[in-house]
Amino acid sequence: MLPKLVFILSAANGRWDVRDQMMLSVVCCWLTAAGIFLLLRRSGLQPGGIAVCFWLSVLTIFFTAQYELWIFASGFPSFFPALFLVTSLVVIGPDISTVWKFVLCGVLAIASSFTLPHGLLAWGLTFPVLFLVAPVRRRWWWVTAWAALCVLCSAVYFWGYQKPAYLPAFAPAVSAMDYVRFILEFLGGALTYAGKDRPELSATIFGSAQCLLFFAAFLYCIRRVRDRAFVAKTAPWFALALYSFGSAFLAALGRVGYGAHYALASRYVTFSLYLMIAVIALVAIIVQEIANRRQSIRARVWIYGICAVLMAAYLVPYKVCSANSTFFLRALSAKDRLAHAAVLFSPVLDTAEIIKKTAYPNDARPVTEGADALDRLKLLRPPLLRTNRLEAIPHDLADGKDASGACETIALNDSQVVRARGWAVLNAKGRPPDSVVIAYENPPGGGWVACAMSDSFEMRAEIVKRFHSMDQLWSGWSATFPLTAFPAGAKLSFWAVDADEPKLYRLKDNAMPTIR
Repeated sequence: MLPKLVFILSAANGRWDVRDQMMLSVVCCWLTAAGIFLLLRRSGLQPGGIAVCFWLSVLTIFFTAQYELWIFASGFPSFFPALFLVTSLVVIGPDISTVWKFVLCGVLAIASSFTLPHGLLAWGLTFPVLFLVAPVRRRWWWVTAWAALCVLCSAVYFWGYQKPAYLPAFAPAVSAMDYVRFILEFLGGALTYAGKDRPELSATIFGSAQCLLFFAAFLYCIRRVRDRAFVAKTAPWFALALYSFGSAFLAALGRVGYGAHYALASRYVTFSLYLMIAVIALVAIIVQEIANRRQSIRARVWIYGICAVLMAAYLVPYKVCSANSTFFLRALSAKDRLAHAAVLFSPVLDTAEIIKKTAYPNDARPVTEGADALDRLKLLRPPLLRTNRLEAIPHDLADGKDASGACETIALNDSQVVRARGWAVLNAKGRPPDSVVIAYENPPGGGWVACAMSDSFEMRAEIVKRFHSMDQLWSGWSATFPLTAFPAGAKLSFWAVDADEPKLYRLKDNAMPTIR
């Protein structure tokens, strides 16, 4: 419900730009990082410890392993539950009345519940933590009130709910090992591609390592359970870790039917990474406690040496995974750009197969019909193209200033299908074009008419070297279209598409005689 309200409000001024929602994802991460900083300050750490923990936390929160959500406007709701949880943990710390803490935590828990299903975890991880960090008068009264509010919210949430038919069975009867593998791979998903040849193994190892460190910290803290000051410092971090554990458990119940490998989906990293942040903070708190008790320099050297090894064990695979994730991010970005161009030209070209391949696998009609409805409400910027005549669309030459590229090969196969290939870049924007449009001219001087669009993109290492930019990696393109798409005797031309403007750039060596 909450994400839908955000989408509606974002179009209230008559302008709907999905980049606003993409920026909202970044803002959520900024605010979450700020909340983590406040929690670190309350943990009793020295300034150096706070700085190191905050640095590692920020690296984790903004990890490129979440590439699937970073470039989707619809991905912003995934960042909300953690923000609401961290904000609640911050709220219960200050010296304000219990009433205000109850109200604020209740509002945040309700918002979390109506964002994503696992947002319901907030009811067990926010206000109840207050009872661990500070003495509360009339505790059972507050527990009863919180439980009643939780039941009321849950009843409203599940009222009339029906499980979609396309989802797998909930808690299917698979082996316990499948559940364990799913949970471990879910928790270790952030470093899945540290070993890209065996991502399942990488995720399992990293997930197991986090669990080992977490339960070691838990056993240490159990020994200090009577120390209320120590419990108050560690309780928020255990709540943060349980958020990731709870998310993994719920995901396993609902998705293990797809197989354990489904836990490696990039979108799950946003929920699992908070276990790593919690482990970082708990280890720092415990290390400082132990170091303060050990006066010998040798003991402290060993303690901090172990911490350095743990940091290296995280940062080295982090760097490898970040590089590999950036590769996937560029590929997914190229796929989304192709989908954008396909939707842009959908009123005048048959782009259904491209849309199914890049955006909506089963049926392109929900995409095209939805885009058409939004466009007629004047909510799409830029609007959909309603003509296939290129003189009605801003265009220019790909002369190397704003754009470059060429059609390198064009051939006709035995099935009367034309296949063209080439490369193109948008120099001014430092990226490949969204797509390449094929147009014909018949008769000569009669104007260019769009008839087809490129349907795939390719890696071109030589273009990366030529322009000294990895952002141009996916600058290759290919188009497959029937011979009947253009009249006999017509000439063909190829145009790089900048769908943001929109504007077309005619590629060099592209005025080709017909191959009929």
